[in-house]
Amino acid sequence: MDARHETDSLGLLAATMGPTARAYHTGYVVRDLDRAMAVLGEAMGIRWAPVMDYPGAMVRTRDGILEIPQLSLTYSTLPVHVELIQEAPGSLWVAGSDLRGHHIGVWADDLEAESARLEALGLPLHTHGLDADGKMWSFAYHETPFGLYVELVDAVAKSFYPHWFAQAAS
Repeated sequence: MDARHETDSLGLLAATMGPTARAYHTGYVVRDLDRAMAVLGEAMGIRWAPVMDYPGAMVRTRDGILEIPQLSLTYSTLPVHVELIQEAPGSLWVAGSDLRGHHIGVWADDLEAESARLEALGLPLHTHGLDADGKMWSFAYHETPFGLYVELVDAVAKSFYPHWFAQAAS
């Protein structure tokens, strides 16, 4: 079965998660993205979407705006998705910290409102993406007392993933 057919037939979320599920991936920061993809792909029979690179990624942290020279990541193509992120020293994406699972990714229909709701629940905002106007964009990471972050991902991105995953090598 090719990647496009798998994505089309299974959908972005596995049917077992149900129609109201919003959690869709677990993320791990790795020191060597290419090696992690090769080893984990072989070990678990995972195919990866092409690596996505964000040169000069801008994020806002509690300490101010941070430019990350290169942010690179990929996803496994079938749910529940595994995200691998290349370590970016000086940011929250550092391998080998006490965070073992790093984060759980959750869709957010309204990124700013959902971020405010999590803050009201006692999960402080740690880092979020910035658009060209300096506004919250694309994703937001919230701290938890459980050794992992909750990553809110703007649900507008849902339509992007099937095409990206379909590009995975067979």
